[in-house]
Amino acid sequence: MAYLTGSVVRVSDQNKFEEDWNSFGKEMFRKFGATSARAAQNVMGGEQAGEINIACTWDSLDLAMRMPGDMRKEKEMLESMQASGVQQLRRSLMLIDAERGVQEGEFLSLLLASGDQLDPTTMEANADAFWAHMQTGSNGIMWCRGAAAGPLTGLYVAVTSADSADALMTTSASMFADPDIQQRLAGQNTQMVGRSMFRVIG
Repeated sequence: MAYLTGSVVRVSDQNKFEEDWNSFGKEMFRKFGATSARAAQNVMGGEQAGEINIACTWDSLDLAMRMPGDMRKEKEMLESMQASGVQQLRRSLMLIDAERGVQEGEFLSLLLASGDQLDPTTMEANADAFWAHMQTGSNGIMWCRGAAAGPLTGLYVAVTSADSADALMTTSASMFADPDIQQRLAGQNTQMVGRSMFRVIG
């Protein structure tokens, strides 16, 4: 089973944060077992706009659970957090149900939905149907479920990466207008809950 963790922070010196994240911070997460690490800033997300989300994927929940304690032992990381004024807001854990494409690009969409709990076969069929549309305007989608994520627990989360936010939104609108997609979502009692738009900073 694969996992996605999100660590949400605010910073007082974003230039310093980005410099340190890209010079050593990202690799430090990989050092402690993350299979990928990415930082993105919430640009369009209501009261959460401006927050920075550090998202990591893991093959081991044990490693993900140990990571915050491991990080506190790293002097370079602690000094960097103090220098950039990092304020930890919350952490979330999600289960990764399906993936298509690659998580690369300058922009991210995080789409939240409620609905029936689906078996793996149905999740994969959904992923194929959605990706048939979305691959024309995005680079990749990761479908997750909130496992220990505060108000997101139990919700479905689709993380979509793209080089162009315009192309992403145009393709998304086209997909949701497809009668076959509408019927699939209605049959699974899917209801859209919210969306945030991010810019990747490293």
